[in-house]
Amino acid sequence: MAHRSEFRVILTRRVIRLLRERGLGNGPVRLIGQLKENHSEEWLKRVACYTRACAGFISKGCLLTPTFEEPPKPVALPSYKWLSVVYSQDILYRLEDIKASITSTYGSILKLDSTRKITKKLSGPAKGTAQWLTSVGNEMGQVLISVLTAGEGPGLDLMAGGLVDRYEAAGVDPPVALYVDCGCCKEVGETKLKARFSGWPNLIVRLDIWHFMRRLAVGCTTDAHQLYPTFMARMSACIFEWDAADLNKLREAKRAQLTGHGWTALTEKQLDRQITKEELELHCRRRTRGEEQTIQLLDQLISELISDKGKDALGVPLLDPIRMQHIWLVQKRHVKCIQDPPDVALYTQTGTIKKGGVELQTLRCARGSTSLESFHCHLNRFIPGC
Repeated sequence: MAHRSEFRVILTRRVIRLLRERGLGNGPVRLIGQLKENHSEEWLKRVACYTRACAGFISKGCLLTPTFEEPPKPVALPSYKWLSVVYSQDILYRLEDIKASITSTYGSILKLDSTRKITKKLSGPAKGTAQWLTSVGNEMGQVLISVLTAGEGPGLDLMAGGLVDRYEAAGVDPPVALYVDCGCCKEVGETKLKARFSGWPNLIVRLDIWHFMRRLAVGCTTDAHQLYPTFMARMSACIFEWDAADLNKLREAKRAQLTGHGWTALTEKQLDRQITKEELELHCRRRTRGEEQTIQLLDQLISELISDKGKDALGVPLLDPIRMQHIWLVQKRHVKCIQDPPDVALYTQTGTIKKGGVELQTLRCARGSTSLESFHCHLNRFIPGC
C-alpha cells in the first residue's frame, strides 16, 4: 500500500475555493477540464517515478526475478454537475456570513437600476414569476441589495423600506444622492420614487446623464451616421466642463513626459491631442455646467445640426427635425435633474502616479449608474440560459 499513497486524489475544499473566484469563462466545466489535465500530468509523473524505482531492483541482479504490481489506475474525477452541487452546498453553509457581509454595506451616493435580461433566464417552476431584477449600489461599486419583482413600480416598496430600516438600525447617516434612469422628477407634486424613499426626506434624486444623452440620441436618423460620434461628443461637452486646475496639471505632466521623449516646442493644441480620454478620466474631475448654460448650449447644438451642417458627404441628415424638436421639448425639463448635487463630493482620490516627474492624483467618479449596469451585464453572462 506504500506506493499507492503516492497517487493522490482530488481535494474537495481546495477545489471549491477555486469556484468561489468564478467569473466569465471560469465555471465548473472549465475547472473540471483543468483538474483532469492536472491529474493526468501528476499521474504520469508518479508512474514514471514508480517504474524508475522498479528498474533499480531489476538492475541489481537478484537470484529470483522480482515481480511488481501494476501502478494504480487514474482516479475517475466527478462531473461538473457534482462540482456545482458541492459549490451550492458550500454557499448554503456560508449563507449567514454572506448575508451579514451584504447587509453591512452602505454608501452616501446610491444608484438604482433595473433590468429584464436576468429574469428571462428563469426556468422551471420559477419561470414567469418575476419580470424585473432591481439592484442598488453605492459610490464604491458595491451592491447593497438585488431583488426580483413582478413590477418595477410598487414592487420596490419593500426593498426601499428595507434599505431605510437598514440605515436606521445601523446608525449610519442616510445617503445624500440617488442616481436613477427614470422617475427623477414630476411636473406637479412629489415623484413616486421620492415617496418610496420618504424615510430619507433630504435625498436628492438625479437622472443618469448617459440615459439623458441616449434619450436625445433617439432623434438621430441612425447611429451609423458619419456625424453620430461627433454629436455625442459635443453633447457631452455641452453638459460637462473639466476642472481647470486638474487639466493644467495634467498638461504640465504630459508636456514634461513628451519632452523627455524628444518632443519639444509643442503648442497647446498639439499637446491636447496627445492627452488620451483615459488620462482625462483618471486624473481630472468634471462638473456639470449648470441648467441655464446647458440648455443654451444644447439649443445651439441641435439648431446647428438640424441645418445643412448636420448632413454627411452624401447629404443624409443626422437628425430628424420634427422628432428631434419634440424630444428636446420634452426632455428640456430634465436638464435640472442631471446637474451635480450641490456640496456633494463626487470624486474620491484612490492614489497618486508620477508622470514626467509631476505627481498626479488618480480619481474615481461616483456619478451615474454605470457600475450597476456593468454588474447586471456580468450577471447576464454569468448565469447560463438564452
